[in-house]
Amino acid sequence: QGYLSEAGASIVDRKLGLDVVPTTGIIKLAAPTFNYSRMDRAKARTKERIYTRYPDLGRRFKTVGLPDKVGSFQLFVTGYQDAVHWIRTWEAFPEQTPPPVTQTHFQLQFERMVILDYIIRNTDRGNDNWLIKYEQADINETAEPEPMDPQQPDKPVDANLIDIEAGPDPVPTETVVESSSNQPPELEWADVTVPQITIAAIDNGLAFPFKHPDEWRAYPFGWAFLPIARQAFSQETIDRFLPLLDDANFVAELGEELRDVFKSDKGFDKKMFERQLSVMRGQIFNLREALRTKKSPYQLVLMPAQYMVEVKQKKRKRGEKRSRREEAEEMTWSDQDIAHGASSGGEGRAGPGPSSSSFGPSSTSRPVRTWNETYKQKIETRMPFFRYW
Repeated sequence: QGYLSEAGASIVDRKLGLDVVPTTGIIKLAAPTFNYSRMDRAKARTKERIYTRYPDLGRRFKTVGLPDKVGSFQLFVTGYQDAVHWIRTWEAFPEQTPPPVTQTHFQLQFERMVILDYIIRNTDRGNDNWLIKYEQADINETAEPEPMDPQQPDKPVDANLIDIEAGPDPVPTETVVESSSNQPPELEWADVTVPQITIAAIDNGLAFPFKHPDEWRAYPFGWAFLPIARQAFSQETIDRFLPLLDDANFVAELGEELRDVFKSDKGFDKKMFERQLSVMRGQIFNLREALRTKKSPYQLVLMPAQYMVEVKQKKRKRGEKRSRREEAEEMTWSDQDIAHGASSGGEGRAGPGPSSSSFGPSSTSRPVRTWNETYKQKIETRMPFFRYW
């Protein structure tokens, strides 16, 4: 079921706005180069012959040819190389290291990949399972030259003229040359383009485990050993993703979208998928704490594993009356606005509602739930069979 994990990783990437996973979907394809059994190929040849010789009889077949195979289909990216190539190049040749302005952008891209891998628990992320596109500096063709005086286009600057009748050359005065390193970035990169770095996270087939690793799949996160993983999460990353992860409604919507993908498989198991969601929600819980306390990706992977089990609502006994408070809580916020508007002469009263960080079709029709109200925490005490840290 690795193709489901590939599509699920694309959903998490799109839902959070990470933009590091190439667009991936589930499709059905048939091709003679695929792996088919001898029985399937014999059936396909027989149907094709019958359809060719007896068209009226062949039209009764539901399908003609080889049967479709279900799999993931990922958008191909160009200009990328394995991350291990650029990492080794920068270590061996420090002079080719990207400039600080590019390294800052690379840090933000790297943090997004860390967030993706940790949420989906894709521990099969070696340096050959993510790609880097490094566009080095080039001549800036859009830079406009300085305008010249139209009255004297060919006259050089007065300071460069030599007066022959004045005798020997005067002693030149010292001129202070401003270093390019002290100039602002927009002037320093005025003549050349700023090097750009883009990350693509591929090979997500081993994501979404149904349990935390002990002796099974105890692979470490490959990026945790890079020097860049020792830097704390940037404030820009915290401000962008922490409000989303704090909203339990957002996490629930993410789980429902993943359910729609995973249940398309014939072997879908409801209990198994609930365990997968519990592991994912535990990862999100740790990630929230790491962003809130400004930890580094390396410190994030050292946090104890968590399970977050959804709290089941207690069933009400037959004939039990609901209180007015419970009835009010079940009203949608739009209904409350209408009631307040009718009671106040048409002007709605500002009441509690979804926060600005939540979005989606359901965030406008129900209040924002907290993690304590929605999930129950369970700490995984069993340690992996082997660890590298």
